[in-house]
This record gives sequence, structure tokens and C-alpha cells, in this order.
Amino acid sequence: MSVAKIKLPKFVSSVVTVMLYMQGDYIMAYCPALELSSYGRTEKEATASFNEALEIFLDYCAENGTLEQNLVACGWNLRQGYVQPDEVHVPLELLKAQKLHSFDQKVSLPIC
Repeated sequence: MSVAKIKLPKFVSSVVTVMLYMQGDYIMAYCPALELSSYGRTEKEATASFNEALEIFLDYCAENGTLEQNLVACGWNLRQGYVQPDEVHVPLELLKAQKLHSFDQKVSLPIC
């Protein structure tokens, strides 16, 4: 009986910027590096909602084997030892929006 070898993912830490801005009565949390957003009525709710969306996104990509493809589509460079977006594009409407502030979010990316 042979034992199947399973390639386990290697986790790479990276940091992405999350922007908080007002859109109507809601606070939007948007990460241009992942093209991922969420919202809440308060900054705390928007941040918690974003963290939940990030977890769902990473789990979905890991389950479907699409994380690297999605990161490359978002402008990431996946050279060995370097996992960061090369260039981040912020939509024009966000540049005009009432920005509250931004923060850096550490993410662990399962890269095979």
C-alpha cells in the first residue's frame, strides 16, 4: 500500500492597506490590493466585517486552489520570498470620497 503525498500550503505573511471611508450612512472598508470590501455602521463594525470577508475570501481561494490566480489578477508579484502587490489601483470615486483613515492589515496567505 502506498501513501499519497499531499502538498501542504506554505503560509506567507504580507501586509495590505485597508481604507475606511463614508458612503451614505455606512462606513466602507476597502482593500485595493485584494479588491475586497465590506461595510458597517461604525468603524468597528466595518473593520470586523472586513476581517470576516477576508477570512471567507482566503478560505474560498484555498478550497478551490485559486488564491495565486486571484492575487496575480489583483497585480501581485509572487516571486519566491516576495509576496506583495506590485501596483495598487484605487478607484476614482474612492479618491473623491470622505476618507476617514486607513490601516495596515496583516494577512497570512497559503501559497503552495
